[in-house]
Amino acid sequence: MKAKTMITLVCAVVLWASATALFAVQPHIDVSLANSLPIPHAYDEVIKLESGDLQFYKFTVSDGNIQIAGFQYLTQSYTFTELVQIGTITGFEGTAFKEIGTQRFGKFYVIYQYPEIDPQVLIIIRLDTYEFEYRIIDNMPLFDYYDGFHASSRIEIVSEDHLIIALADRLEFYDFASNTSRTILDGEDFRCKIGQRKRVYAMPTGHFMYVKDTCENFTLETWFIFDSQGNLLFTKIMTDFWFSVSVTGSSFNAYPGLINDRFYIPSYGLYPSDSAILECHFPTPDSLYVYMVPSLFDNFLGLTGFGDNRIIHKHFDDVLEATVLFVTFSPLEFNPEPSHWTYIRSYDLHLDSLNEHILMVSTRYEDHIFISALCTLDFPAPHTFTFPAPTTNIYLSVITFSHNDQLFMISDGTLYAFEVEYSVSNADETAVPPVHTLSAYPNPAKLKSVITFQAASKQRVELDIYNLRGQKVDTITLDAEGAAEWDLRNHKGEAVSAGVYFAKPRNNKDIKPVKFIVIH
Repeated sequence: MKAKTMITLVCAVVLWASATALFAVQPHIDVSLANSLPIPHAYDEVIKLESGDLQFYKFTVSDGNIQIAGFQYLTQSYTFTELVQIGTITGFEGTAFKEIGTQRFGKFYVIYQYPEIDPQVLIIIRLDTYEFEYRIIDNMPLFDYYDGFHASSRIEIVSEDHLIIALADRLEFYDFASNTSRTILDGEDFRCKIGQRKRVYAMPTGHFMYVKDTCENFTLETWFIFDSQGNLLFTKIMTDFWFSVSVTGSSFNAYPGLINDRFYIPSYGLYPSDSAILECHFPTPDSLYVYMVPSLFDNFLGLTGFGDNRIIHKHFDDVLEATVLFVTFSPLEFNPEPSHWTYIRSYDLHLDSLNEHILMVSTRYEDHIFISALCTLDFPAPHTFTFPAPTTNIYLSVITFSHNDQLFMISDGTLYAFEVEYSVSNADETAVPPVHTLSAYPNPAKLKSVITFQAASKQRVELDIYNLRGQKVDTITLDAEGAAEWDLRNHKGEAVSAGVYFAKPRNNKDIKPVKFIVIH
């Protein structure tokens, strides 16, 4: 390791430790291993259900056939269910290749293409625990002579029933329920020159966009913004020179969620480094603002929200041979420099938000599991724990999930369940005031449905509903159990529009406001 790097690292660790000493009162956090169970069946995908249970899926592919089976891990009883045969998909020829598996809108979507190279057929599967539907698309021009067809960048799920597909010659809005589609962009607006790349993105504000990513002749990049029903709202022209030579990263594997009202998209080739982060938000419903933040390292691994005013960047440093965590106040537009940083010697570090105060940092080493809990009330003090585990290959894939007060790690055929205990000392109530959470479910909520608010404290409180412009939309009241339902209508009885909203307790600072999204 270079001497300069070592000095910088030592200084950072000293600063981290010094900042920790400033906190006279610290929350109590304890992590214990509740169970470790061998996973009894083979699987290809695993997702967390709304209940907190884990759903495993197994896909068996043969010529003209895909068989789906599944089983669950039940968090309340720490047990696995039996393997269930979910169904079989036929109606196509050849052996399909899986391109995408992702969880959106409470469902799990899997997309296969056939053949793997120069595909002609798409098979779209939607799973809801043990129920499934599928559609076969064989009437669309998928293959692009100059750019091929990669579903991970050319397909996005923009609502429960709608997908956007960037075809070879047009942008198609596909309805899963009716198995029909319509063209929403074509001609010169859609068409790219040789070497350009097409990208589609679902945006957490209830919109989606088509990125006409330019890579030659210094043509500027164009973003086409649609609502979730496929209506073109406006275009955004990126006038910075570096957009003409950059490549917008894929939306899958890094689905943009809102972090303090903004979402983030990686981009490669942006000055002054080889990669950058695009910080995007809608200051008003009909506009899009993009701020470019240079990435601190080329191998950018993603962003995670921490509390209500911080963001954690995750990068892998080849010199340190470790994952570096940079903590920055948000938004990055006004706080581009990190306020703290630390490193953990792991190339596969996992970040899971346990609640609004605690972020779990975990990794699998050769013979043990390392867990560190970061808490907003005493940050940057780490709460670290280690647990022995059977010797394994550290390069094997590891998956983590969190739910309520539990953290799950899947490693080398074993599921580890950890219980997290969290409490705050009342020794200095002025230093650590009691904070109660307010949740909204479902979130996002669909128009013509009902959203439920639930406060951790059981008391009657009035909730004021605001839109993103700060205009009050409606006022509702939590009952004695701290719960209330809202029908997504304003005080005039009119349905609200899709977008971002806030529910703010009136005259009660102990309950934090909650942000939620309304979609079509």
